[in-house]
Amino acid sequence: MAKIWRSVMGVLSICSPSIGQAVTEDRPSVAPADMQAVAPALARYTDDVLFGDNWENPRLGKRDRSLITISALIAGGKSAQLPGHLGRALDNGVRPSEISGLVTHLAFYSGWPNAVSATTVVREVFDQRKIAPTAVAPALMPPLSGASAQEKLRADEAKATMPPSLARFTNEVVFADLWHRPDLSPRDRSLVTIAALTMAGDTGQLPFHIDRALDNGVTQVELGEAMTHLAFYAGWSKAMSGAALVREAVEKRAAATSKALIVARRGSGPVSDGPATRFIGKVTVSAPFEASVPSRLSGATVTFAPGARTAWHSHPLGQTLIVTDGLGWTQVEGGPIVEMRTGDVVVCPSGVRHWHGAAPTGPMSHVAVAETLNGEAVEWGEQVSEADYRKGPQAETRSKHP
Repeated sequence: MAKIWRSVMGVLSICSPSIGQAVTEDRPSVAPADMQAVAPALARYTDDVLFGDNWENPRLGKRDRSLITISALIAGGKSAQLPGHLGRALDNGVRPSEISGLVTHLAFYSGWPNAVSATTVVREVFDQRKIAPTAVAPALMPPLSGASAQEKLRADEAKATMPPSLARFTNEVVFADLWHRPDLSPRDRSLVTIAALTMAGDTGQLPFHIDRALDNGVTQVELGEAMTHLAFYAGWSKAMSGAALVREAVEKRAAATSKALIVARRGSGPVSDGPATRFIGKVTVSAPFEASVPSRLSGATVTFAPGARTAWHSHPLGQTLIVTDGLGWTQVEGGPIVEMRTGDVVVCPSGVRHWHGAAPTGPMSHVAVAETLNGEAVEWGEQVSEADYRKGPQAETRSKHP
């Protein structure tokens, strides 16, 4: 969970420009000439931090960043910045129909004047790109099915607290119609809405929509990165207020489930293959689990084919391995390769480089458990060479019994 809060809160302290990627011939400056002439420092932050660092952070996809940016610009009435970001959005995979749906959605959340002003700019960009009128979302579309529990709760709340006409429009138009249009997915609508509300500084409506976003598939990490991204477009104070509300929503959910048992069944999903950059041989990861706050514990079941193994790596707060099946090998840097068998528990100290995997004779499975520190649970290094792996216990047996 700590990794989430490095994204939600800690990253909102601006990175040193040296951390960003310096402007190169392969990535030319995006800062306009006026900016470079009048505010060279702003041009440097724009190139090295905003675009060189923030936009390149993989914790939030570029398509999502484009959706958030366009939404913030429209909600803030910043039409002068829209053309460039609309082009970037199309390049990042946002479809014309989705831009059309976004503008329509924002009429309700940032006001008709902002949305209408945006349509002129969008049309100019579409004309420049030769996007056909048939590519935009039509006026009427078959609705997405089903109403969420939150929508029903909101409807009841509207009837109890709002003027009758506002309650009717909220229930029948906003939630029963607009939110069910298929030109934007529910997840994208949540991102668009949160961006608009954050840009407006509307902290009163944000908690409901943050909770709705979590229900619609936006992850806690993505919400944190969305607020980080919005710091550059809505301003630091609005992003910090939004990030605090994200944290409250996540902690509230965690508190509601903290007394419930979490059972990660053996072989349960998602089941994924260990990436080749971190493992040698066939490795699968299943039954992932993460404890509720304030715990920072997480882990998964890892199964290694014969001879498969991790790369060298270390954990800031150490790691515990519980062997559930088979025969494995493990080694700390500078020490001998040690066997681990079914039922064994192996504890590796904090910050010590090590590797672990199956012996050559058969597969091995273990549960791997570690804690995060400052958002990180592991630091990966180079692969374990075949020559070093073959120095395992069987090599000693061969040398004693020629």
